[in-house]
Amino acid sequence: MPMPAYTKTIKIPGRSAQDLYEKISADLDRMVEKWGVSQKMELSRDAAARKLHVKSSMVTAILTCSEGCLILDAKLSLLALPFRSKIDEQIERWVSKNFPA
Repeated sequence: MPMPAYTKTIKIPGRSAQDLYEKISADLDRMVEKWGVSQKMELSRDAAARKLHVKSSMVTAILTCSEGCLILDAKLSLLALPFRSKIDEQIERWVSKNFPA
C-alpha cells in the first residue's frame, strides 16, 4: 500500500539555496544526534543539488533548497498521517525561529 503524499513549499525570501541548505543540514544533524538510535533515521545529502533525503519508519522525504524557498516532498506512514497539522506547525515554528521576517 503506497504511503500518502505530503508536499509543502516554504518561501524564505532573501535567502540563497546554499544558506538554506547549510542551515537545514546542520539542524538535521543535531536532530539525528538528539534522537540517537531510538529513532532509526537515515539522512543523506546531495550537496551539489542542495537536497537532503530523510528516511525513517514514519516518513520518507526529499527536501530541496532553492533560491528563496524550500520544497518538501514526503511520503507519510499511516501512523504519521494524522499529525499533518502538527508537522505544518513545526515547520512554521522552525522557519520563524531561524529566518525571522
